[in-house]
Order: sequence, then structure tokens, then C-alpha cells
Amino acid sequence: MIFKKKEFFLLIFLIFLQSCSGGRIGNFLESSFNDLEKTIQNENLQNNFVNNKILEKENKEIDDKKNKKIKKVEKQKNVLVNKKDTNLEKESKEINGIKDKKIKKVEKQKNDLVNKKDTILEKENKEIDDKKNKKIKKSTRKRNIDLQSYKIIFILKDVDPKDPTEELSSILSNSEVNFEIEKIERILDSKNKSMNKN
Repeated sequence: MIFKKKEFFLLIFLIFLQSCSGGRIGNFLESSFNDLEKTIQNENLQNNFVNNKILEKENKEIDDKKNKKIKKVEKQKNVLVNKKDTNLEKESKEINGIKDKKIKKVEKQKNDLVNKKDTILEKENKEIDDKKNKKIKKSTRKRNIDLQSYKIIFILKDVDPKDPTEELSSILSNSEVNFEIEKIERILDSKNKSMNKN
């Protein structure tokens, strides 16, 4: 029977509570439950926020470690590449230096040969000139003895009408012949059939 009394008392108590839902007691009880829910939500938000911060820090640390490792690897690669480049530059400089030395030697040899040829040619030209001069001097000595004057008639064909004896006088002057031009006449041309005297 005690059990039935307790049940009856509990039932009445619940009915009163339900009727109080719009009153002061109901609001108090309701607010106490709402406060619990809000505090639980706030705690969950704070825990999530803290967890996010921790995750961000861990991610940053991991990223920093990865970046450091990548930088180390890149530095090592750059050092290796720079060493290779410097080695290649040294080798190319050495090769270029050897090539330059060989080229200079060949050029010196060529220049020496050319200079030798030039000096030999100059000597030969001097000898030839000396021989010619000696022959000319001998011939002029012989001529001085037997000199006489002659009149020679030249017919110059296809000559510049402004200065017809230019080439002839230059040839005679170079041969050191003593000459004199007495007169210049234009002869009858088969095309023109005219005769002019100067």
C-alpha cells in the first residue's frame, strides 16, 4: 500500500508541475534546463575552438618542418649545381686557355712564315730592281755614245679625242726615252671621212 500511495502522490505532483509550466515555477524550472543546455553548448564551442587552435598550431609546425626540409634539399641541390657550374666553368676556361694558346702558336708560326716570305720577296725584288737599274745604266751609257734623232710616225686607233697621246707619252716617259711630240693630226676615219689638223 505504501507503494500505491507513493505512486498517487507522484501522479498528483506531476499534474501540478504540468500546470505550472506557464507560471513562475514552470519558468524557473524551464530556465534551469535552458541554462544547462546553453552551458553545454558553450563548453562544446570552447572545446572546438581550442581544438581548432591546437590543430592549426600542429599544422603550422608540420608545414614549417616540411618547408625546412624542402629548403635544406633545395640548398643541397643548389650547392651541387653551383659546384657543377663552377667545375664546368673552370674546365671550359682551361680548355679555352689551351685552345687560345694553340691558336696563338699557330698564328705566330704563320706570321713568322709570312714575314720570312715577305723578307725573301723584298730581297728578290731589290735584287731584280738592282739588276734592271744596272742594265738601264749600262744601256744608257752605250746609248750616250751613239745618240741620234729620228722621226717616227705612230697611228693611234680608238683613242680619246681630248688627249690622244696620253697613253703613248706615259709609256715613253716610263721608259726614260727622250722624246718630243711635233704635231698631232687626225687622220681620215672610215666612218667619219673628215680630216682635222691641230
